[in-house]
Amino acid sequence: MIKEIITTDVLVVGSGIAGLKVSMELAKAGQNIIMSTKTQLCSGSSFFPLKASLGTQVTKSDEDKAVFLEDIDAVSHNMQDREMAKIYIDEIRDRVEEFPEIGIEPYKLPDDRKACFANHGRMIYMLKDWNKIRGNVSEIMENYPNITLMERTAVVSLLKQGERISGAVLLDRDNDFIMVNCKAVVLATGGFGNIYKHNLNPNDVDGSGHILALEAGASLVNMEFIQFIPGFTSPKYKTLWGEHTLNYCKDFVDADGNSILDEVLPEGLTKEECFKIRSTHGPFTNSKTSKYFDIAMMKNIFRTKSEEGFELIYDGEIYKNETDFYTIYLNWLEERGINLVRDTMKIAPFAHASNGGVKIDSYGRTGVPGLYAIGELAGGIEGANRLGGNSTGACMVFGKRAAQDCQRYVENVNNGKIDPQLEHAKLSQVIHSFSANTENTLTPHEVMEAVREIMWFNGNVIRDGKNLQTALEKIEEMKSAFNMEFFVNHVTERKSAFKARNFLILSSLLLKAMLERKESRGAHYREDYPVEYEFYNKRLMISLNKGQINMDFE
Repeated sequence: MIKEIITTDVLVVGSGIAGLKVSMELAKAGQNIIMSTKTQLCSGSSFFPLKASLGTQVTKSDEDKAVFLEDIDAVSHNMQDREMAKIYIDEIRDRVEEFPEIGIEPYKLPDDRKACFANHGRMIYMLKDWNKIRGNVSEIMENYPNITLMERTAVVSLLKQGERISGAVLLDRDNDFIMVNCKAVVLATGGFGNIYKHNLNPNDVDGSGHILALEAGASLVNMEFIQFIPGFTSPKYKTLWGEHTLNYCKDFVDADGNSILDEVLPEGLTKEECFKIRSTHGPFTNSKTSKYFDIAMMKNIFRTKSEEGFELIYDGEIYKNETDFYTIYLNWLEERGINLVRDTMKIAPFAHASNGGVKIDSYGRTGVPGLYAIGELAGGIEGANRLGGNSTGACMVFGKRAAQDCQRYVENVNNGKIDPQLEHAKLSQVIHSFSANTENTLTPHEVMEAVREIMWFNGNVIRDGKNLQTALEKIEEMKSAFNMEFFVNHVTERKSAFKARNFLILSSLLLKAMLERKESRGAHYREDYPVEYEFYNKRLMISLNKGQINMDFE
């Protein structure tokens, strides 16, 4: 039953960089905000200790704008929103100046640098010292009494009055159902890396926002383009590998000391050349010949069924390079007790960021009145690949623009009427429709672990139609073996039950999108369709129509 109803102006879901930016902008404008976060303030990938620092790429001059757009166009392979890219390029210089307003004190690198996949160097602002940022944010939040923080809460459903958003149903820290009556909802829930067994994300990056938006009437775009980045399996699991260190790599070997590249490199491409190209970009991409570095790992994982990773043999000369590009990363590893030369360094492909997401316009609008999506949750300026340094910047640019439009929107609408009994009945129907009639039900934990395993093996760097279809069939089998209602009736299992349901829906969507795009483009590699085709110069849209999934190339 619904424990209480809370009324506010705007509900912001997520407390990473995007959530902080939009919440504080709206609060400054006088709106009352509830900020809901599944864990604690400053969460999601924004504050996950993935690496020593994050960078934001900034337009360095008016002359650079056209060049910057060319860089984005080149990596996106016709999958980007060009209008949003232009806006980003125009506004990012002003937005980095606003980082301190949300507790972040970036520092500008002394020289221009090429971000991942960029063809030209430009200004990079670095973000680091996450614990200090958390402290800064906590102090700043004290200046906003009109922001109510709700930690350990999960939004499980959005409410609508007619076509517009009127509120949401949440599970609070005690796992009780509560309702929020609001004029607008801003989703800033991040990506969905946690749906993969090996990922470089915290547990709250689970794709919940994608399902909320889709079921509220929004569309998803570019979901098949997912970043996979090598991460360390040992000596410290789930630590980001710095691709630039490949400049000092002597070999890449399996457990028996055999080079894993020898069998996959095409004639004319040497191991040294592959290392050199691969050192310039973190995520896997089909667009460069260095793709064989990542393909070699997955082929050997398929062959051996081992996920222990593969060893990089480093030259000790790497520790004589005293430029910031190396020392910041190497010192960060040392703080974690890791030395590239002393220790056995093994890596494997890890899921990281989603290039696609909820389809939005340049103000974060989803097409559903009162519903906005920003940050990694949203599909926008990037396409088949994501240009390095644009992720954190996009949180600031489109966080501000979403706040500006949301402010205009809420000034012209009133809080809708919510019928608790009717909304309770709707939610009960959703739960019941996803509850198999079985006594020997899978547990939410069993569902999620099985989905993570399936996605990591079948929806990873190497994909093919047969494996994707087999994976889909396994997901469907699990749907018929999971009684969601049973676990929702157990208070302590409620959040897990909804998360397991979301995993089953989202994994099915992802696999179907990967099947639909019968080509290889950017981050999407089909071994059975290794060529990029002009026919697919269209984005794949996912929507719901009367509960049925529609997939169309726009």
